[in-house]
Amino acid sequence: MVENYVILSEVDEIHFRVGANINLGKGLYYIDWSITEESFTFAGVETANHYHAPAKTMVEVVAKVTGKYSFSVQNLVGNPVKGTTSPSIAVMVSNAPFTDVNVNLSLLGGDNANMTFEPSVLMFSSTDTVKYFAINVGSDWDMTTANP
Repeated sequence: MVENYVILSEVDEIHFRVGANINLGKGLYYIDWSITEESFTFAGVETANHYHAPAKTMVEVVAKVTGKYSFSVQNLVGNPVKGTTSPSIAVMVSNAPFTDVNVNLSLLGGDNANMTFEPSVLMFSSTDTVKYFAINVGSDWDMTTANP
Protein backbone atom coordinates (compact mmCIF):
# COMPACT_ATOMS: atom_id res chain seq x y z
CA MET A 1 0.00 0.00 0.00
CA VAL A 2 1.27 3.48 -0.82
CA GLU A 3 0.77 6.36 1.60
CA ASN A 4 1.83 9.96 1.15
CA TYR A 5 3.37 12.09 3.90
CA VAL A 6 4.18 15.75 3.55
CA ILE A 7 7.34 17.00 5.22
CA LEU A 8 7.91 20.74 5.16
CA SER A 9 11.29 22.44 5.35
CA GLU A 10 10.43 23.74 8.85
CA VAL A 11 10.02 20.18 10.18
CA ASP A 12 12.93 17.81 10.61
CA GLU A 13 11.03 14.64 11.55
CA ILE A 14 7.73 12.85 11.01
CA HIS A 15 6.01 10.23 13.15
CA PHE A 16 3.90 7.45 11.68
CA ARG A 17 2.53 4.01 12.53
CA VAL A 18 2.64 0.87 10.48
CA GLY A 19 -0.07 -1.77 10.45
CA ALA A 20 -0.26 -5.05 8.61
CA ASN A 21 -3.18 -7.01 7.24
CA ILE A 22 -4.29 -9.53 9.89
CA ASN A 23 -3.75 -12.38 7.40
CA LEU A 24 -0.18 -11.37 6.48
CA GLY A 25 2.33 -14.02 7.51
CA LYS A 26 4.77 -13.19 10.27
CA GLY A 27 8.23 -12.20 9.14
CA LEU A 28 10.49 -9.28 8.27
CA TYR A 29 9.29 -6.75 5.70
CA TYR A 30 10.71 -3.50 4.33
CA ILE A 31 9.27 -0.04 3.83
CA ASP A 32 10.65 1.43 0.62
CA TRP A 33 10.77 5.23 0.59
CA SER A 34 10.70 7.61 -2.34
CA ILE A 35 10.71 11.40 -2.52
CA THR A 36 8.77 13.69 -4.77
CA GLU A 37 10.18 17.13 -4.16
CA GLU A 38 8.59 20.23 -5.58
CA SER A 39 11.15 22.69 -6.85
CA PHE A 40 10.56 26.39 -7.20
CA THR A 41 12.20 29.29 -8.94
CA PHE A 42 13.87 31.97 -6.84
CA ALA A 43 15.47 35.03 -8.46
CA GLY A 44 15.26 33.33 -11.84
CA VAL A 45 17.07 30.20 -10.66
CA GLU A 46 15.26 26.88 -10.21
CA THR A 47 16.09 25.20 -6.90
CA ALA A 48 17.76 21.80 -6.86
CA ASN A 49 16.43 18.86 -4.92
CA HIS A 50 17.52 19.06 -1.30
CA TYR A 51 16.19 15.79 0.09
CA HIS A 52 17.14 12.16 -0.39
CA ALA A 53 15.00 9.12 0.30
CA PRO A 54 16.03 7.28 3.47
CA ALA A 55 17.24 3.70 3.36
CA LYS A 56 14.63 0.97 3.48
CA THR A 57 13.12 0.54 6.93
CA MET A 58 12.75 -3.01 8.25
CA VAL A 59 9.62 -3.86 10.24
CA GLU A 60 8.67 -7.13 11.87
CA VAL A 61 5.18 -8.57 11.51
CA VAL A 62 4.38 -10.77 14.50
CA ALA A 63 1.91 -13.63 14.84
CA LYS A 64 -1.76 -12.73 14.49
CA VAL A 65 -3.33 -11.30 17.66
CA THR A 66 -6.85 -9.89 17.71
CA GLY A 67 -8.68 -7.81 20.27
CA LYS A 68 -5.80 -7.55 22.76
CA TYR A 69 -5.57 -4.16 24.46
CA SER A 70 -4.54 -3.04 27.92
CA PHE A 71 -6.81 -0.34 29.38
CA SER A 72 -6.45 1.66 32.58
CA VAL A 73 -8.88 4.07 34.19
CA GLN A 74 -8.03 7.22 36.12
CA ASN A 75 -9.09 7.05 39.79
CA LEU A 76 -11.97 9.31 40.74
CA VAL A 77 -11.22 11.24 43.92
CA GLY A 78 -14.33 11.05 46.09
CA ASN A 79 -17.82 10.11 44.93
CA PRO A 80 -20.04 12.08 42.56
CA VAL A 81 -22.59 14.13 44.48
CA LYS A 82 -26.31 13.47 44.06
CA GLY A 83 -27.74 15.68 41.30
CA THR A 84 -24.34 16.47 39.73
CA THR A 85 -21.87 15.21 37.15
CA SER A 86 -18.41 13.96 38.04
CA PRO A 87 -15.27 15.56 36.66
CA SER A 88 -14.01 13.97 33.43
CA ILE A 89 -12.45 10.54 33.99
CA ALA A 90 -9.68 9.33 31.66
CA VAL A 91 -9.56 5.87 30.10
CA MET A 92 -6.13 5.11 28.63
CA VAL A 93 -5.06 2.32 26.27
CA SER A 94 -1.45 1.13 26.13
CA ASN A 95 -1.30 1.39 22.34
CA ALA A 96 -3.77 2.90 19.90
CA PRO A 97 -5.67 0.24 17.94
CA PHE A 98 -5.07 -0.13 14.21
CA THR A 99 -8.83 -0.08 13.60
CA ASP A 100 -11.60 1.43 15.73
CA VAL A 101 -12.36 -0.16 19.12
CA ASN A 102 -15.50 0.68 21.11
CA VAL A 103 -15.58 0.50 24.91
CA ASN A 104 -19.13 0.31 26.31
CA LEU A 105 -19.60 1.78 29.80
CA SER A 106 -22.25 0.29 32.07
CA LEU A 107 -23.06 -0.45 35.70
CA LEU A 108 -22.27 -3.93 37.02
CA GLY A 109 -25.75 -4.20 38.55
CA GLY A 110 -27.56 -3.27 35.31
CA ASP A 111 -29.07 -0.07 33.96
CA ASN A 112 -30.26 2.65 36.29
CA ALA A 113 -31.94 5.82 35.03
CA ASN A 114 -30.49 7.77 37.98
CA MET A 115 -26.84 6.99 37.14
CA THR A 116 -25.59 7.30 33.57
CA PHE A 117 -22.32 7.73 31.69
CA GLU A 118 -21.61 10.54 29.24
CA PRO A 119 -20.74 9.32 26.70
CA SER A 120 -21.81 5.70 27.22
CA VAL A 121 -19.45 4.45 24.47
CA LEU A 122 -15.80 5.47 24.05
CA MET A 123 -14.48 4.96 20.52
CA PHE A 124 -10.70 4.63 20.24
CA SER A 125 -9.38 5.17 16.71
CA SER A 126 -5.87 4.64 15.37
CA THR A 127 -4.72 8.00 16.78
CA ASP A 128 -6.32 7.74 20.24
CA THR A 129 -4.65 6.58 23.44
CA VAL A 130 -6.95 8.39 25.89
CA LYS A 131 -10.68 9.15 26.02
CA TYR A 132 -12.83 10.75 28.72
CA PHE A 133 -16.25 10.15 30.26
CA ALA A 134 -18.27 11.53 33.17
CA ILE A 135 -20.76 9.98 35.59
CA ASN A 136 -24.15 11.70 35.87
CA VAL A 137 -25.91 11.11 39.21
CA GLY A 138 -29.60 12.02 39.12
CA SER A 139 -31.22 14.09 41.84
CA ASP A 140 -33.59 11.15 42.50
CA TRP A 141 -30.70 8.85 43.49
CA ASP A 142 -31.56 7.10 46.76
CA MET A 143 -28.38 6.15 48.56
CA THR A 144 -30.24 4.41 51.44
CA THR A 145 -31.38 1.39 49.41
CA ALA A 146 -29.50 -1.26 47.47
CA ASN A 147 -31.72 -0.79 44.39
CA PRO A 148 -32.32 2.95 43.89
